[in-house]
Amino acid sequence: MKKFYFFALSVFVAATAAATEPWDGTATTWTEGNGSESTPYIISAPAHLAYLAEQVNAGSTYEGMYFRLSADLDMGADAELKFPVIGKYDTYTDGSTMQSVDNSLAFMGTLDGDYHVIDNLSIEYLDEELGGTGLFAVLRSASTIKNLTLGSRSHIKGDVVTGAFVGQMLGGVVENCANEATVEGGMFTGGFVGCIEGGCIERCVNRGAVTGATEVGGIVGQGAGNGYIAYCYNTAAVTAVGFGGAGIGGCLYEDFSIANCYNIGAITGNSSPYMGSPHAIVSDLYPSNTVADCLYVSDLSGCNDTNATAVTADDLKGAEALATLNGGTANFSADVKGINAGFPVLTWEVENAGVDNTLNDNRVDFSVNGRIITASQSISVVDLNGRVVATGTSFALPASGLYIVVSPNGATKVQVR
Repeated sequence: MKKFYFFALSVFVAATAAATEPWDGTATTWTEGNGSESTPYIISAPAHLAYLAEQVNAGSTYEGMYFRLSADLDMGADAELKFPVIGKYDTYTDGSTMQSVDNSLAFMGTLDGDYHVIDNLSIEYLDEELGGTGLFAVLRSASTIKNLTLGSRSHIKGDVVTGAFVGQMLGGVVENCANEATVEGGMFTGGFVGCIEGGCIERCVNRGAVTGATEVGGIVGQGAGNGYIAYCYNTAAVTAVGFGGAGIGGCLYEDFSIANCYNIGAITGNSSPYMGSPHAIVSDLYPSNTVADCLYVSDLSGCNDTNATAVTADDLKGAEALATLNGGTANFSADVKGINAGFPVLTWEVENAGVDNTLNDNRVDFSVNGRIITASQSISVVDLNGRVVATGTSFALPASGLYIVVSPNGATKVQVR
């Protein structure tokens, strides 16, 4: 049966469970799921998250296991409850043998926030020798954190190697996440990750103020190894009380790369020929690093960056900037929901925003007949992994499933059977 859609904004919005009762400091095991990808352990209460912390801190890695939030979590910070960091970052060189020692405790499973919010989270871990402050102390190559927001009533405070989500990344993935928590740390402080040596951060946005010493960034404090940041943006103030400070990465080493990101947050810091100066995207980097297709508004950043392109606020809201940031993908979308004052937003943010069924004169109408989609003007179809699977006015999709139809006017989900 042929179905017709008038394309303006998404009319498909998943129901969001109400926030749980505030955390009371207890830890209780989850009762749903078996940890498989198809039937993950369900975290439906703050005590379940506390139990995860308890178990990882006792040595359980949960490697290959899956977890999913089924509700927003209120972590009770109004009652001054401090939540424990999940895991421990503990690596050093033995002075007598000069051998590297790693006593870290890492979560090595997959945590899917299912686009829920963890709020009222208060974490404070001040260890100037070990570091590793964040919701997770350390991630490894088997670790994935996705589809999760840390709310604006949250506060993360640490010393060296501090980030809202992760202190130290030694691999792994952080994707489709938002940080609104304030972050306060020392050296190597980032809105998402303090220090990343391998692994990637993709499709993430930082809206929480970040303050650190030196090597401070809206997304990551220090990037090294073969890791990368892509399709991210920062809108918050980043302050380096020492030197440098940047909207995306504080300092880059080795072969780390940043691509398709932008900054509109105010950057403040001091300048040093050895420790970096304030920059809109990256404070300091080595010749082997790559920064590509990144944009910033100098009037909003308060500084410039020769490794990125300065645009006006109006230009950043336009189609050309959106195309640059997307780089042939559909990871960014126009701010059709008014989420970000008209500046580009991540497509997953549009998908999970409130419903707006207002039609306009520039709408696109398209039809779905089985796997065949026909449109009145060129559209793109993206799968839920962010891959463009088809572009044009008439085409067949490769398989049944849930897709996102994107045009310059917005995005909508379509179920193809």
